Order: sequence, then structure tokens, then C-alpha cells
Amino acid sequence: MKKSILFLLTGVLAAAGTVAQTVQGIVKSAANENLESVNVSIRNTNIYTFTDQNGRFQLNVKQPGKYVLIFNSLGFKQHIDTVDVEALVDLPAVIMHKLDFQTDEVVVTATKDAQLIKNIPLSVGYVSQKEIEEYPVQRIDESLKFLPGINVDRPFGIFGKSVVGVRGIVSNEPGRQLTLIDGVPINKTDGGGVNWNRIITSDVEHIEVLKGPGASIYGNNAMGGIINIVTKRPVKEGVDANVKLNYGTYNTFGGEFNVMQKKSFENKKSIYYSVSGKSTISDGYITVPDSIRTDYDTTVFIKEYAVNARAGYNFSDYTSLEFEYNYYNDNRGQGTKIELPDGATAQYDTHFGKLHYKTVLSGFVVNANMFYQLENYKRDIEKLKRGDYTLINVNSDRQDYGALLSAKKYFGNHHLIFGADFRNGSVYGVDDYQTSTDKVINKGVLNNINIYLQDKISFNKISVIADVNWAFAKSYDGEFKLENPTSATSFMEDYAQKLDSKIWNGFSMRFALQYNFSRYFNVFGSFSQGFRTASLDDLTRTGFISIGYKKANPELTPEKLNNFEIGSRYEYEKFRFSAQTYFSKGNDFMYYVATGESIFGGRKKVYEKRNVSGVEIYGIELSGGYILNKYIKLKLNYTYNNSKITDFPERPDLEGKYLSYTPVNVVNFVGLLTVNQLVASVNFKYKDLFYLDDSNTLPVENIFGLDAKISYKLFKKINLALSVQNILDNRYLVSTDQVSIGRFVMFSVGYKF
Repeated sequence: MKKSILFLLTGVLAAAGTVAQTVQGIVKSAANENLESVNVSIRNTNIYTFTDQNGRFQLNVKQPGKYVLIFNSLGFKQHIDTVDVEALVDLPAVIMHKLDFQTDEVVVTATKDAQLIKNIPLSVGYVSQKEIEEYPVQRIDESLKFLPGINVDRPFGIFGKSVVGVRGIVSNEPGRQLTLIDGVPINKTDGGGVNWNRIITSDVEHIEVLKGPGASIYGNNAMGGIINIVTKRPVKEGVDANVKLNYGTYNTFGGEFNVMQKKSFENKKSIYYSVSGKSTISDGYITVPDSIRTDYDTTVFIKEYAVNARAGYNFSDYTSLEFEYNYYNDNRGQGTKIELPDGATAQYDTHFGKLHYKTVLSGFVVNANMFYQLENYKRDIEKLKRGDYTLINVNSDRQDYGALLSAKKYFGNHHLIFGADFRNGSVYGVDDYQTSTDKVINKGVLNNINIYLQDKISFNKISVIADVNWAFAKSYDGEFKLENPTSATSFMEDYAQKLDSKIWNGFSMRFALQYNFSRYFNVFGSFSQGFRTASLDDLTRTGFISIGYKKANPELTPEKLNNFEIGSRYEYEKFRFSAQTYFSKGNDFMYYVATGESIFGGRKKVYEKRNVSGVEIYGIELSGGYILNKYIKLKLNYTYNNSKITDFPERPDLEGKYLSYTPVNVVNFVGLLTVNQLVASVNFKYKDLFYLDDSNTLPVENIFGLDAKISYKLFKKINLALSVQNILDNRYLVSTDQVSIGRFVMFSVGYKF
């Protein structure tokens, strides 16, 4: 009633000439239902509002002119209106249509600006919050496997780590894949990897993926592509909260929660916060096959918890400030127990914080981020050889911090974006022998600077993106040394050294073009480049790895990649299809190779990261979706990838070999059934061939997976779910002495406040 009176008074005042520039209206669905909590914003400003319970909205602007209004609501296609505002404008009813396919979703990752996927001349993937909730996944990274061209390697399920790769470029190098949270990088400079276990699923709004090099606007690490995890923020007044408890195989117990609230004040000022958390405890399973198991093999148990807190304040329509802090701690069994009460364990103690500021200056929308990430990695290693017991405490402090600044503005048909990023990464690692006096230390610092300029041009049926980047990197204070060595580490003395400072720099570019034949069909093509420096681990650390023993290589030079791609999208009514084919030529790729040396009487081979002279990667990605009826949706993806070493003079025996951990053929099928309050999904996946080593002597073939999930909502607030992964209980060797996880069942109960 109060809001109706407010709108009536607004009209009276406008007629009397006392109200300035105001736009108001009502938003409805195609079924003529009033839509609440629709985000209504004015392009290129921070001016926005949300529709009330009657679907009505009101926006005020400072001066007359032509404005572009953008309407966004979860589950509906974006709607855009252009209006001339002179005094009071009362729009006709805005009709929003339900979203059937994700090409109508809005993403920012591909161009650092909000764009519909179908209008971007690049390969872009999207995983919605609904898919994350409805599909049979336990960790957030697993939801990416439903996109073509994405390979998720998580053989031990929740008990191990995950490596996410795009188009075969990642191989066993997670540093080639740039991963962001709300646009801020979380890759560690030390090894380049991402700890996917620390992501709280209930805090994720959706995931955006750019396939192909993104170095031209993101710089280092964006060789294979970019994955951006977009987190939740409250969109309406009041408290929004949910909690979920889980119980499953191997006595696995856990839960998650998320609480959000927003409070608005006068003059468009508002404050909001969100808090989320998770915890998991499990007895785990023994990864060693029965045939070679010993008395010292034990379970890879897990104890973990994480919490994330976010708070923001909107000072005005143009200016906002947000702070976020994330903490993650885990304790994971490593599968060996000799004398320690819990056996060998590994811990990731991680702090992450960021500050985001947004404003408008002289018509430019300015975004600034500052971030800090500290990971203290601890690991206990115990060994027993010929009756001699060895205990090593590994402590590695990995620190990353930096700042990102960007500005964007429309100039007619041109949308200009420019910016600069700075990142500092360092490591100080110590292998402290508890059964002798030895200490093995590696340390180093790596700086990265990234400056870029992008222009996006749209006219008639054509859209063009052109951008250029200059990247600069410097490593310094690098050293590998031994303290008080005994026979346990004396074989490393030949590798001990202080490292000279190194500087690398280079330009990257991207050009992309799209032609829209109609609103249903378009084609696009692009040329893009990638650039990546070596990680600190490769430059400074000598020690044991899973495949043997590796020595540092401070002479590594940056990798470079040229990528060509063409693709098309077709979407009509209930059918969607997309196809892309690409060819990538890589130079100076870094890759583990056996040096021909060995230690311990030949029992352990010595490896070194080296710049492979030439790598060629080409492939095809096909994706289709069909809405059979109001109950059933089908989705099918196929990926073909051929990633090989083509030219390696130092090791001609590796020429023609496949890059490791990269399947050639991948098929992924998803079926979704929705009947009233019941939702059921089934996922079939197939990988035909990949190798675990550089010489292609350890193949993994024909991995079949069948997963399913069924959920039912009671009283609109309680959700019951049963998820089963690896229904067929197919297992395979992950290495010479470890086997993947088998069938995993999880039951959950959720409550929405």
C-alpha cells in the first residue's frame, strides 16, 4: 500500500514539474506474473535498483539524456531497453522470458565487461548455480566436466587434489590455467596450481570459462584459458540463509551453510554481508591395490573446514567498496603410517583476502582490486628402508599479493577497456629432517606486471574484439641450499646454488570477429596468443616428485602459444548446438623429461623441467542441448584433442609423444528430469586414452563413469538428495602403486530459511 501511494505521489509531483529525471515501470514474465528482485541498471553507471514484490521499480538520473536500461533476473533472459529521459518516464510493461539455454547468460570473463555469451566471438562456457545444485558433483571443480574441452582430473575424489585443464594445454602443468575468484587470481606463483578443495560450493553463484589463450588481457598463466568463479551477493532486503548436512561412503560426514543479508538506506546507500562455511570429516580409503599392500599402507583420511566472510557498502549509485576474507584448513592422510599417530599427513593452511573498489570517473567505470594470499603447506613424510626410519617435516610458505586496475567506457560503437595488473609471489620452503641434522631449503621471488588495452566494436551484424598486452616478469632472491647435510641429502650438494635474477617480457595479442546471420545462428573466428613464465618451484626447488626425483632449472624461458579457432552457434526454440575447431602451436613449452641420470643405484630417475621446442595441439568441440518437454532436458558434449610434442632436439625419443594427462576423446552426456518437487539427473562420461608419463609408457584407457543424483523438496524449505558417483565402481591405476576411488554415495539434507 505504501509503495502504491509513493508511485501515485511521484506522478503528481512530476505533473507539477517538481520531479527531475525519473524512470519507472513494472516487470512481468511472459506468463503475466509480476517479477520480484529483478536487477534494473543503467549501462556504464553504478545506478541500479531491484523490483519490489509487485514487480515495480524506479530509477533517478542526474541529467536528461538517452540511457540504456538492463534487466537481469536469475532464470530469465537479459532484457535491454533504450529510453530518452527528460522528466518522468513511465515505461510500458517490461516482459522477460525464461532462460532455456546459457548463450543468453551474461559473463564478464571473456572481455572484462558484461556481455551475452552469444554476442562474444570467442569460445565461452558457463556453469549455472542450478546445474551445480542438480548435477551429481561433490566438489565445485567437478561441475566443469560438463563443458566440452574441459578435463577434470580428480582420481581420488574428495580425498585428493584436482587439476582442471582446458584443451590439452595444461597437461601436468596447472599453472597454464588461470583461475579467478570474482576476477582475482588464486593460482600460486610457487607451483602455479589451485587448491580447488578450499572453494565453498554454497558460496558460488556461477562459473565462467574462456577457452583458448587469454594472455592479451590477463597476462601470465592464461595459456589454456580462464576460469572465473563468481560468488553470491544478496539481491534483496532481509536475510537469505541455507544449511546442508551430508553423510556418505567411508563414514564421510560434513556440511555447508550460507547466510546473506542486505540493508538499504536513503539516497541509494546500502550495506550487505555474506558468511559461508563448510566442514568435512572422513575415514577415507586405502589407495594402494590389494596385491602390493603392506602393513604400513593406511587410509587417505580427510579433516577440513573453511569459512568465507564478505561485506560491502554502496556509498552511492556510482561508488561501492567490498572486503572479503577466506580461511581454509585441512589435514589429509597420505596413505602411509609407520610411527606417527596419524601417519604421514599433508596440511594446507590458507588465508585469502581482497578489497574491491568501484566508481565512475569522467564517464569511465573504474574497478580496483587488491588481494593477498598466504598458503602454509605442511607435510610429514616418514619412510622405512632396510630397517632405517626417516621422518621429514616439510614447511613451505607461499605468498601472493597484488593489485588490479581497469577502466572502461563506451564511445559510440566502441567499448574501450584498459588496465594494469601487478602480482608478487614468493616461496620459502624447508625440508627439515627430524631423524638427522639435514635441512633442505629453497626460496625465491617472482614479480609479474601486465598492461593491456582492448577495443570491442559492434555494428549491424558484426562484432570485433582487438586487444594487446605487454607482460613483464622478474625472478630474484632465488636459492637452493643445504644445511648440515648427512648421507641422507649429500647427493643434492651438486645442485645447491644461488640463482641470478632473470627478466622476461613480451607482447601478446588477440583478434576476434563474429558475424550474426540471424538471431539464431552466428559464426566466429579468432587468433590469440599465450605467455607464461616458469613457476618458482621449477626455478628453485630440487627434490622428490611423484614420478621420481627432479632438479631445479633456473634457465627456463617463458612458454609461448599461438592459437587459431573458428566456431559457430545455432539456437532455435528448444534446440541448441555449437561447434569449435582450433589449432595451437606452442614454443618453448616446459615439460618434465628424464635427464638420463638416476639416484639410489638407479632406483629413482632424475627429471628436469625443460623448454620443449615445439608442441602442436588441435581439436574439435561439439556441444548440443535439447528440451524434450517440460520435464526432460538432454545435454551431450564431445571433445577430440590431439596434443603432441613435435620438435625436441635434446630428446628426439619424445617427439611424437602425447602430452601427459590429456585424453584424446571425451564424451559427456547429461539427462535431467524435473517433475514437480522432484529433480533427477544422470551423467555418463567416457575418456579413451591418456598417459601418466612423458614417454607414454603408462597409459590409462577406456574410463567409463556413470553418476546420478535425485533430490526432492519438502514443504518448499527442506531438500533431500541422494548422489552416487561411479555407480559401476570402475577403478583404474593412477600411478604404478595407487588406484582411483570407487563408488561413492552421499546423502544430504538441506534447509532454506
